[in-house]
Amino acid sequence: MELGKGFAFVSRQQRISTETQDFYIDLVFYNYLLKCFVLIDLKTGPLMHQDVGQMDMYVRMYDELRGGRG
Repeated sequence: MELGKGFAFVSRQQRISTETQDFYIDLVFYNYLLKCFVLIDLKTGPLMHQDVGQMDMYVRMYDELRGGRG
């Protein structure tokens, strides 16, 4: 409800992996109206450049994991 219409909760702390390392996406939602996933990475401090790079990596990895769907 707080995110608006069309959102469905998918996962909390969802693991995505490379060959050498595991990463965890804090929250994953699916918007069935827009037909796309929404990834949320929670931060307690100020947003840094490396945080933006990390989120970009998560989006690219998640897109590959889902086979480009969504």
